[in-house]
Amino acid sequence: MMKKCNLYRDMLFCGLLLCFSACEKYLEEMPQNKLKPSTTDDYEQLLNKAYLTEQVMPYLDILSDDVELIEANHAMPGADLGDTQLAAYMWRDRHDLTMPNEDIAFEKFYESIFYCNVVLENIRDAKGVELNEENVQRTRKNIEGEAHALRAYSYFYLVNLYAKAYDPATCETEPGIPINNSTSAEDKIYTRNTVLEVYEQIEGDLIESIRLMKENPIVKNEKLKFTALSAKAMLARVYLYMHRWDEAIQCAKEVITENPSIFSLHEYGEILSMENNEVMFWDDETIPGVDYLAKDNSNVLFVNGVSELVPTMAYGRFSTFSVNRDLADQFDPNDVRRYYFMSTYANIYSIQPSTKLTYAKNRYVWLNQVIAIGAGSGYTRVIRTEEMYLILAEAYAHKTDGIVSAISYLNQLRETKFRNGTYELLKASDFNLQSLLEYVWEERRRELCFEGHRWFDLRRTTRPAMERVGYENEVARLRMDDPRYVLQIPQRELSVNPSIGSNPR
Repeated sequence: MMKKCNLYRDMLFCGLLLCFSACEKYLEEMPQNKLKPSTTDDYEQLLNKAYLTEQVMPYLDILSDDVELIEANHAMPGADLGDTQLAAYMWRDRHDLTMPNEDIAFEKFYESIFYCNVVLENIRDAKGVELNEENVQRTRKNIEGEAHALRAYSYFYLVNLYAKAYDPATCETEPGIPINNSTSAEDKIYTRNTVLEVYEQIEGDLIESIRLMKENPIVKNEKLKFTALSAKAMLARVYLYMHRWDEAIQCAKEVITENPSIFSLHEYGEILSMENNEVMFWDDETIPGVDYLAKDNSNVLFVNGVSELVPTMAYGRFSTFSVNRDLADQFDPNDVRRYYFMSTYANIYSIQPSTKLTYAKNRYVWLNQVIAIGAGSGYTRVIRTEEMYLILAEAYAHKTDGIVSAISYLNQLRETKFRNGTYELLKASDFNLQSLLEYVWEERRRELCFEGHRWFDLRRTTRPAMERVGYENEVARLRMDDPRYVLQIPQRELSVNPSIGSNPR
């Protein structure tokens, strides 16, 4: 009989609550004498376990064209701190060959799904921690809704990492990833559901989550856990990926109606320029700006996990990886994001002293010394309102009568990112549908850089041919529609359950 797949490896129900630990304060440890969840508090803490607080996809932006390797920046003998992602950077058949622990995303997202399944199967019978049954029932239903949202979030990343991008013409037959919404511990052969089935699962979970949390509001740490609003923002993203433009527009509009906030860079436009963009000049007193992706920002709706970019991108001295100059050149001279998202680092320690661009979106103090992954590293898995404006622009760009609306949303977003008084409005008369769509994709690249969007955007749009150079002038190439736009299933998962099947190469 086929051994049980690593999807739920070593997960015995009675031991689920004995190993709670977390990076965030809201993930409190469960008392050791709790062998089985019974109260709403127990299930809330069990659901906390489903939130992935660690680094799970450090290769995601390395795969994209927003990153380049500069061999001259190699500053120490042997491997540097970025070389664990070298296989991903060179688009090798297995992206995790240089990662010491292989790719853990497959395992971690399925573990998250398992915890969500446990909650969803049992929360309706949970006892309350207060006498007011109406409040207890509201809490039960809100936790249930939150579990639906988090399960959808995990399935979304799994299908976009390990299956082809959603295409309405082929999604009914293309293999996606396994769906398992059971907590059964019996041996089982896991096979793939279709891409369409996975997206229908994601959509259904998000719709139910929004309904349950909206109808049953409770007080929670709103940026670290899913709410009805952040679940709706996630649904807008899903509809965009599914080419369902009208539904994407409706969801995104509802989100910005409730929270239209955009992070304005007008203030920092008076401070930042090429002349003071040298990272080594910053200290606690002089660092310009605040974390662009901080959970305290009013435009941020949801944050999850520590930064996926430390130390590969944020550590200037001992990493050969740099922000791609081509990305930097995409910004207008008056676009403050050029100076807010990346900083110049003069690498005087390398064999051939050189200048590189270091990731700075989280506004680290002393970026050239950031090496440890932790709460101080900031976030990169973020849902925020700017994405909703870009979803609206892209969805309208797909509609024959949508150019004016698309341009309006682009202007609302872009004006806040330029030096005050310098922004020139985009004009609908300067675009056709195709040129507008390409412009929106470029704007997504600028605004959402290093948040895990770019590789997914390349996959779901044009899947272009790309070329890059690694160490010793080794050249790596992706063909247009290259099968390596789909990552390989981790070998340890295939070894346990080969029925999942390798992705083509």
